[in-house]
Amino acid sequence: QHDLKRGGAISSIRLAHGRATNLLVQPIAARVRDDKGAVFTELPDSAPRVTQRRDQLTEIVSVESRLLDAQGRVSALRLKTEFEYHWGYIRVHREFVLPSGTFQARELCALSTVLASSLSDFGYRDGRTEQEGEPPFSFGSCHWGKLKIQSPSNPVLNLSQLPRYVMFADAGVEGLEWFMSSSLSQWDLQLTGRRGQGRCLLESSQEPAGFAFSLSPFQSTNASISMTNTCAFDFYLGLPISEGHANKPWFHSSFNRNRGNWVAPEQVQSWARQGIQTVHCHNDGDAYGDGLFWRDGSYPPYPDMENYDKVIAECHKAGIRVATYFSNKELHPSTKEFQEHGVEWGRMDLKGNLQHNFLREKSEFGAQMCLRSGWLKFLEFSIDRVLTNHALDGVYYDWNVPLLCSNPRHGNKAAGPAEAAHWDVDELLQLMEWTRNRVGPKGLVILHNTTTPMFAMENFANYIVGNEWGYGKWVNDAPALQDLPLEWRLAGARSRGVISYGQIAGDAPRRLHRLFAIEALLNGATPWPASPETFELFPILKPVGEVETCRFADWRNQAVALEGTRCASAVYSRPGESFIILANMTNVAQDVRCTIRPDQLPYPMAAPAAATLHRLGSNNPPAEAASSTVDVRELTGSGARVSIPADSVILLQMRDRKEK
Repeated sequence: QHDLKRGGAISSIRLAHGRATNLLVQPIAARVRDDKGAVFTELPDSAPRVTQRRDQLTEIVSVESRLLDAQGRVSALRLKTEFEYHWGYIRVHREFVLPSGTFQARELCALSTVLASSLSDFGYRDGRTEQEGEPPFSFGSCHWGKLKIQSPSNPVLNLSQLPRYVMFADAGVEGLEWFMSSSLSQWDLQLTGRRGQGRCLLESSQEPAGFAFSLSPFQSTNASISMTNTCAFDFYLGLPISEGHANKPWFHSSFNRNRGNWVAPEQVQSWARQGIQTVHCHNDGDAYGDGLFWRDGSYPPYPDMENYDKVIAECHKAGIRVATYFSNKELHPSTKEFQEHGVEWGRMDLKGNLQHNFLREKSEFGAQMCLRSGWLKFLEFSIDRVLTNHALDGVYYDWNVPLLCSNPRHGNKAAGPAEAAHWDVDELLQLMEWTRNRVGPKGLVILHNTTTPMFAMENFANYIVGNEWGYGKWVNDAPALQDLPLEWRLAGARSRGVISYGQIAGDAPRRLHRLFAIEALLNGATPWPASPETFELFPILKPVGEVETCRFADWRNQAVALEGTRCASAVYSRPGESFIILANMTNVAQDVRCTIRPDQLPYPMAAPAAATLHRLGSNNPPAEAASSTVDVRELTGSGARVSIPADSVILLQMRDRKEK
């Protein structure tokens, strides 16, 4: 919501299926400080000029406002902001307009707000570059941290190099993100010609209570800059689109040419019996040393494409949807397109070098490209060519991340590499919108995002894969649930698969794979690809039936209290009944005291009437599951004792009294 009495600023962001009544405690405003220390914002302007129009599916709100100080004095600068509302994100173009003369500024702040105190986590992608000593081809993984109200004298973030991306989350529930557009020089060089003159500040706010967040391309305590022209800044606000229901557990596998030994129909039938819902062809490197792999950007990849089509047909016959791997950043040097356009499209460092990605020595995945070039159109052409020629359901995207690039051919061609630095986030969002339109609303889009999740991008996907690297190894035991990476569940808007093969050490005991599956179950996620332990443990959900008719609350829920060692719960709830997963993550069976607070369930219960415990059968097929009753009065009173096997889960089903 925009407040037309407060400068037309965005004053309220509320997710229909979120928790906070407003993610903003204070509106999202701009701010300038003059050389005398006077602060001007648009919020005191009670009569901004606001217009609204539609461009196809995009709603556009334009706001022109004055900048006033606390005494009502008007600044020589005016503010013009255009908000483009897209699917799950807002693109913001903000101009500080100087009609005439000069303005002496000690601070120019493009965004300032106070965020809700319910937010628990944050992450940011560093704004430092090769010029500040960062590796020239850094991936830019998010730096993660926890949010808690504390003394403002100890800021959470205080950065002179503005981050390119910042995410805030109420873990597992909702969130909000900010990120720069592709043109980074607006933020780094526009005002002073020198990097590192700005300020990103994130700190606790006492009055009002929340987290104060601001991004100033220029800020100084004692120096000022002389502004003589209009300056503009482009940025985004992203939100997770949540549909308000639990996500169906996602069971996935993959295949490749495997030296010509294509997937047999019997294997496909085995997948179907296990419950595999989707598979994808993943063959982007010469893993078998026979030269038969899918070189990024090439077509056709194999001499026997008819066998590729047979695998797709067998999967469809078994009810399994199929995608194929595409890298959004890699183009193989063997392709004609690389030989003709590699230098033009490539992601470069300041010296003009290209980055090549290798599976092993002399076996290359491809060279890194930048979407802020002709690579975007060729990639779309390449994807469309495959989807047109084969009966695929959709795509699997790897390297689905905006990356810093210094190729001067991708922006201001008159500038040198340092001045031409950019990333390709605008173009990545264009690719995601194009992809969803290309596969259709019922098509399949799988995104692999590890350490760089992004709400705006994930909104276009069906499924998200993460956790491949960057978080340390599981060696002897599983971490506590509160120590898991945020991206295991993030904001709960999309089904997530968490990769175990890069997380669990190769020589770790097999028990850790079982704990991995339990912790995924408690997060509403699944191991990826689906492991044997997945198929052993996830049948506990069979009594729930259609989980998408439920709401889900993960291990952070306040409805269940357990007295035991390393025990946790998660809840699937629908009107009239709730299903509560009770987990024991120790290697010995435990008798645990379980207490239910019916009013705290996702669908609160007024008068619980019955409770049943479901257990996995000895061989774990759902048909052999055992059940028993539990005293519901004890459960909702002082607590009932329940026995949970070692390294396992049980399911407590509770029903409300039927209304007459």
